[in-house]
Amino acid sequence: MTAPRTASTERWHPMTSPDPTTGASADAATAVAAPPPSRFRLPAAFVSFEDADFRYLGLSTLALGFGQWAQQIGMAWLAYDLTGSAVQLGTISAFRAGVGTLTAPLGGYLADRFPRRQVIIWTTASSVVQAALLALLILSGAIQLWHVYVLAFAGGVIQSFTQPARQAFIFDISTDETLANAIAMNSIVQNVARIAAPPLTGVMIAAWGNGAPFATLAGTQVLAVVLTMFISNKTRQRPMRNNGNAVVQIVEGFTATWRDRRVLGLMIVHTIPTLLVVPYLPFIALVSRDVLHEGASGYGWLASMAGWGAVLGLGVLAFLGNPKNKGLLMLGCFLVYIVGVLVFSFSHNYALSLAALGIGGVFSSVAFALNNTLLQIASPNEVRGRIMAVWQMTAGLQPLGALPMGLLIERYGPEIGMGSFMVVALVTFVVFSAAWGSVRRM
Repeated sequence: MTAPRTASTERWHPMTSPDPTTGASADAATAVAAPPPSRFRLPAAFVSFEDADFRYLGLSTLALGFGQWAQQIGMAWLAYDLTGSAVQLGTISAFRAGVGTLTAPLGGYLADRFPRRQVIIWTTASSVVQAALLALLILSGAIQLWHVYVLAFAGGVIQSFTQPARQAFIFDISTDETLANAIAMNSIVQNVARIAAPPLTGVMIAAWGNGAPFATLAGTQVLAVVLTMFISNKTRQRPMRNNGNAVVQIVEGFTATWRDRRVLGLMIVHTIPTLLVVPYLPFIALVSRDVLHEGASGYGWLASMAGWGAVLGLGVLAFLGNPKNKGLLMLGCFLVYIVGVLVFSFSHNYALSLAALGIGGVFSSVAFALNNTLLQIASPNEVRGRIMAVWQMTAGLQPLGALPMGLLIERYGPEIGMGSFMVVALVTFVVFSAAWGSVRRM
C-alpha cells in the first residue's frame, strides 16, 4: 500500500508533465510523483539529507564554499604581497564584492531562464578555469597586479551567476515541509566552509606559497561540478520562455519584489542588519587590540565565536524542522542579534564580549535562514531566481555601512561608532516590526 501523493511532495518533470498551454491548472502542470522514499532514516534535524539530490547539493556547496573562501583569503594576501599596500588589500576585496553585487540581477535572470542545475554546473566549471589561470600565473612567476584585478572581476561575475541559482535550487529539490530544514542545513555547510577555509588557506600559503590556494580551489571546484552532475533532473522549476527582452525580464525581478508586500518586507528586514549591523565584523580586530587588549590570539577567538554561534543556531533550527510563526521568530531573532552586537560595542570584558558575539551568531544565523526560507515561499516560481538575486544584492550592501561606521569609530571610538549604529538599527527594526503586519503573520 503506497502513501497518497500530496502537492508539497511532488515535482515537475518536462517529460511527464502536461504542457501548461493546454489549459491545465498550475498544480496539475507541476505534479509528478515524488521519488521513492529513502532506504534509510536520519534524525529529524537531518531530514533533508534523506534526499540523495540534497546530499549531492550539500557536498557540492561545501566544496564550492571552501574554494570561494580560499580564493577570497588568497587574493587579499596576494594583492598585499605584490604591492605591500593595505589600500590594495581592501580595494581588491571591495572590487570583487562590488562586481558581484552589480551583476547579480543578470545571474537571477539566468537562474529563471535556464534549468538551474545546468546554470550551477556551467558557472562552477567557469570558476575552475579562473582559478587554474590564477594558479598558473603565480606558479610561473608571471603574475602582476592587473591580472589579479581581471581575475577578481571574473570571480565576482561567476559568483553572482552561481548564487541565485543555488539559492533557488534548494526550493526546487525540497518539499514545502523540508524547505526550512534544507536552508538551515545548507547554511550550516556554508558556515563550516567559512570556519575551516581561512586557517587552512593560511597554512597552504605558508607551506607552499601563494599559488597553493588557487590550485586547491580549482580542484575543489572540479569536485563541486562532478557532485552537481549527480543530481537528478527532477525539479519544481519551470524555466521561463524566451518571450521578451532580457532587460525587461531582469527588471521584472525588481518589480515583482516591489509589488508583493511580503516580499518587499522581507527584503527590508534583510537590508536593515546588512547595512547597520553586519558591518561591525571588520572592526572586531580593532576592539580586540585597543579595547580588550587581547591581541591577535584574542582576536582569533572573537572572530570565530560568530561562526561557531551560527553553526549552533542553525543546528537548532534544523532540529525544529518546520517551525510555526516563522515571521515572528525571525523578527525576534534579529532583535536579539542587534542587542548582542550592541552589548559587544560597549563591553570592556573579554568573556562578556565572547558571549555577546556567540549569542549574536546563534540568533543572526536563525534570523537570516528564516528570512531566506520565507522569501522563497513567498516568491512566485517564475521569478524566484530574480528575486533571490535582489536578495543577494542587498547582502552586498555591507560596505556602504562599513565606511561611515569606520569614520565614526576613528573619530569617537568603537563604543560610539558601533553603538550608535546598533541603536539606530534597533529603533528601526522595532518600528518596522510594529508597522509591517504581513511579515509578522508569515
